[in-house]
Amino acid sequence: MIVKNEEKFLPGCLESVKDTVDEIIVVDTGSSDRTIEIALSFNAKIYHLEWKNDFSLARNESIKHATGDWILILDADERLETTDKAKLKKYLNSNYDGYYVKVISFGRDGKPEAINEYPRLFRNNPNYRFEGRIHEQISNSILKNGGKLGRADIKIIHLGYAQDDETMSRKYERNLSILFEQLKENPNDAYALYHIGIVKILKGEINEGISFLRKSISIPRESSNLGNSVRAVIYNVLGKHELQNGDQTTALDLFIKSIKQAPLQVSSYYYAGIAQMKRFNFTVAKNFFEQALKNQQAILKGKSPDVAFENFINPNDIFYQLSICYFKIGNFKKLNEMIENFVKEENLINSFLNFLANEYISGNKNSIQVLKQISQTNPSFEVFKVLSGIAQFEGDLETAVERLKTALSFKDDDEIRYNLGLCLVGLRRFEEAIGYLREFLNRENSTFFERAVKVLGLSYLACGNYADALRCYKTLSNFNPTDEEIKKRIISISMRLSTPTK
Repeated sequence: MIVKNEEKFLPGCLESVKDTVDEIIVVDTGSSDRTIEIALSFNAKIYHLEWKNDFSLARNESIKHATGDWILILDADERLETTDKAKLKKYLNSNYDGYYVKVISFGRDGKPEAINEYPRLFRNNPNYRFEGRIHEQISNSILKNGGKLGRADIKIIHLGYAQDDETMSRKYERNLSILFEQLKENPNDAYALYHIGIVKILKGEINEGISFLRKSISIPRESSNLGNSVRAVIYNVLGKHELQNGDQTTALDLFIKSIKQAPLQVSSYYYAGIAQMKRFNFTVAKNFFEQALKNQQAILKGKSPDVAFENFINPNDIFYQLSICYFKIGNFKKLNEMIENFVKEENLINSFLNFLANEYISGNKNSIQVLKQISQTNPSFEVFKVLSGIAQFEGDLETAVERLKTALSFKDDDEIRYNLGLCLVGLRRFEEAIGYLREFLNRENSTFFERAVKVLGLSYLACGNYADALRCYKTLSNFNPTDEEIKKRIISISMRLSTPTK
């Protein structure tokens, strides 16, 4: 390990490996917190090195102190997956000289954001040394010295992306500083250009980042240090950029290039599917999404992705997109199968219900049957809200009332309560309407307050209850003292009650 001021992350890292490794080598590059104290509590061997803006220099200093036959590299913000401890050592009895392991990065929400692979487990060989000032790699050194690299089903959990904006900003600036130093030494360092582009995009400097990525990918293969897996990443990032700018044709071309470089991935297929949907090619889009899902399931079962860096796409997002495709091509059996996968994920099912509502508005009546099916198998507030809106739109007030009442049984919602009162008034069921609308007299902050109290006042008038009707209009007058219509209504009702007006 190389560390500096890692008291926050270091205990969790060392705890994850203390019973697995034979020794812990820590090279400290200038900590001023409790980092060294914590490392010593885990019986680590501590060495010191002045930081010189060169990660490879520090890495190589750390591995030269190792006495074991094999070396495992970790950063302080990483943890060895608990379930992988027992199987790690089985990889040491093989003909391989190093292994790529999966590094799964988690975001601030505690969910996985990305997966990539690095050679973190390798034989202790004095000829194997890291290269590159930053995003240092040892794979080239192993291969140049005749070593063989394999892939291990070992996972390392990375928490470094889950930090606050200020910390991440400092990290980005540090990385850019080192990358530009590296670029000065070799202006055509495609790998450095790639990382500069990614950091620029993460910083929000999108157009500048895209320019660096384009320059990186433009360097001829014979003089480039980009492998296919990194090229695939660049094509995906460029493709997403074009997709956001509305150029589906260019985006698709880039995603296809990515697929050719790295067939076993998820991102290119997923976003190619999105691009085809925007072109209304739903059958082709479906095929892309199905392949994305197939690849994702293979990766989750332990297969290694061909792409260097893979953004984690929620499987339910893929099921959601497939549901739209199946709806559009009329395969309702497969549609129902897809819905079952994401129906419990509130934001996705609500988005799909809104999609169905918009389809109805556009004239696709099939959406009603799908909505009814969902209301039977997975009843919820949202589905009955959409169904009630359709019934109101069609003028079927009886059905609207039934659905609004069901929606209200899931959640007391002002919009639903107001619409229910309105529909009941339309059916001349005034007493029933009053029962739902009078609640608004205590909800002055509601966006439906004034509208609801007006309908409530009319309902009281229809029932001959002038005293409560007057109370409603006086309440409205307090909110709109200059409203002439309300003033006239108050005078008219007051005259009926033979009481003086204020």
